[in-house]
Amino acid sequence: MPEPEIPLIAAYQPDKTLIVRQGENISQRQFLQGAVALSQRLPAGGYTVNLCRDRYYFMLGFCASLLRASASLLPPNRQGDTIRDIVSRYPDSVCIVDCDEQPGPVTIDAREGFTAADEPELPWISSDQLAAVAFTSGSTGVPLAIEKRWFTLCGTASMLARRFAPGDLPPPLIVATVPSQHMYGLEMTVMMALQGGCAIDAGHPFYAGEVAATLSGGSAPRMLVTTPVHLRHLLASDVAMPGVARLVSATAPLDADTARAAESLFGGKVEEIFGCTEAGSIATRRSVQEESWSLLDGMSIVRVEGQVRVSGPQLSAATPLQDRVELLGANRFRFLGRAADMINVGGKRASLAELTRKLQAIDGVCDAMVFLPAGDGIERPAALVVSSRPERELMRELARCLDPVLLP
Repeated sequence: MPEPEIPLIAAYQPDKTLIVRQGENISQRQFLQGAVALSQRLPAGGYTVNLCRDRYYFMLGFCASLLRASASLLPPNRQGDTIRDIVSRYPDSVCIVDCDEQPGPVTIDAREGFTAADEPELPWISSDQLAAVAFTSGSTGVPLAIEKRWFTLCGTASMLARRFAPGDLPPPLIVATVPSQHMYGLEMTVMMALQGGCAIDAGHPFYAGEVAATLSGGSAPRMLVTTPVHLRHLLASDVAMPGVARLVSATAPLDADTARAAESLFGGKVEEIFGCTEAGSIATRRSVQEESWSLLDGMSIVRVEGQVRVSGPQLSAATPLQDRVELLGANRFRFLGRAADMINVGGKRASLAELTRKLQAIDGVCDAMVFLPAGDGIERPAALVVSSRPERELMRELARCLDPVLLP
C-alpha cells in the first residue's frame, strides 16, 4: 500500500532548479510560490482542463489543481470539438490556458500576474487523490477516460527515474518535443521533475533548429524526450545536434536502424518506453541492442485466461494490456502488435503496424502509414506515403518482403 500522503516535490531542495524557462532557472521554491498563488484563483474540487503549451505554465496549473483537490483533464488533442466535448462531459470544469483563447465558460490565464507566497510549506498530497484524467485516442470509438491517482503518477515517475536518471549520476535536464497533456509527456517531463529529481525545459521545440537551440541552451547532462516520427524528422534535417546523455522515444516502436542513426547524431543512448494510457509506462529497451522489453523494476507480467496483465506497486490493480505480446518470463516480453491492429486479407494475417514499419524502412520514404479504409467491401489495406520515389518503385520494393495479397 502507498504512503497516506506523498509530497508535491520529492526530496525538496528549495534552491534547486526545477524548470528552465527562456534561459532563466526557476527554483523549486519559486515554482512552489507560483503554484500556491495560482491555486488561490481556482475553485476547490471539480476539474481543470489544462491547455497550457508552455511546460512552466502547465506545471503551475497541474500543481495548483492538486493543491485544490481538482483533477487535471488531459485532452488527447487541442481540436475545438474535442475540448468542447470534454467540457460538456465535465460541466464543473475550469480551463487553464497560456494564450488569449477562451475555450470554456470559465477560463483562467496562467500568465496573469499574481502575488507569490513568501515561503510556502511543502504541500503533501493524499496518495489516493485523483490527480489527472487521461483520454484514449478514440481511434476505436469515443475516447475513454482513464483516471490517474497521485500515487500512481508518483510511483511511475520514481521507476522511470531509477531507469533513466540513477541517483549516482547528475540528474539530466529534460528537453521534450511531446506535449505535457499526453501520458508519456506528463510522466517524462512534469512528473520526472516533481518526483524524479530532474530539471525540465519549459519549451516545446518542434523544428530541428528549435530542438538544437533548446538543447544547446541547456546544461549537461541532457535528455531528449521525443517520438519516432519526430526523430525521423530530426535525422532527415541537415541541422547539427548537440550531444545528449540519453534519448528516449515512445508512442510507436522504433526500428534499430533509426535508433542507430540517432545514437550517431546525438552521441547518447537511445532507449524506448513501452506503455499505454491505462497502465502508463511499464517497460523499456535499448533500441539498437534488443527486441524484447524489460519491465520497470518491481513490475510483473502474467497471462491469465488468455489475457495479459501487468502488476506493480504503482498500480491499484492488475491492468490488462490491449496488445499481443509473447511472455519471456515474469519481467520480459516481446511485442507482437496491437490487438485491434490485426487484419486478415485472403487468409493472410498481418499487423498494420508491421506493414507500416516495412514501408517506412524503404530507402527514400520520409514517412508512411498503412491502414484499412472504412467502407463496406473493403478487403485490401491502403497506404499513405511521403516520398519522392514513384509509386511503382515503392511497390516493387515492398513486394520483396510482403505477400502479394497484403500489398496496399
